[in-house]
Amino acid sequence: MKLILLFLACATIALVIMACKNAESTTPTNSPAPPKASATVDALANARTLFSKNCESCHGPTAEGGLVKVEGKQIRVPSLKRDHALKHTDEQLVETITKGEEDMPSFKDKLKPEEIAELVKFVRKEFQGK
Repeated sequence: MKLILLFLACATIALVIMACKNAESTTPTNSPAPPKASATVDALANARTLFSKNCESCHGPTAEGGLVKVEGKQIRVPSLKRDHALKHTDEQLVETITKGEEDMPSFKDKLKPEEIAELVKFVRKEFQGK
């Protein structure tokens, strides 16, 4: 009889230990979950850099344009937010950037066609809200 009671006691203890181990592995801990990646990719990052390097000196950081001194000559640079740029199609803007226009220099030897297309998308989104 003592042997049976001893066996039942050991079996009960073993079952309790196993149940505790299973509960620990399925019970969530109080430690916070690792943060999910929430960084958004700036799809226009390259175009933003291109604008900064090639366009900002004349059109300004907010693309307002205005009077600018270039090579000792005072020129009126159009805003990319209004009239002139808004009326042109994407193709016309690509052509203007590529070939130049009036006082604007040509960028065909400085920028690849895909970079010019990126710039047009950037101007449309960033400065024209399109």
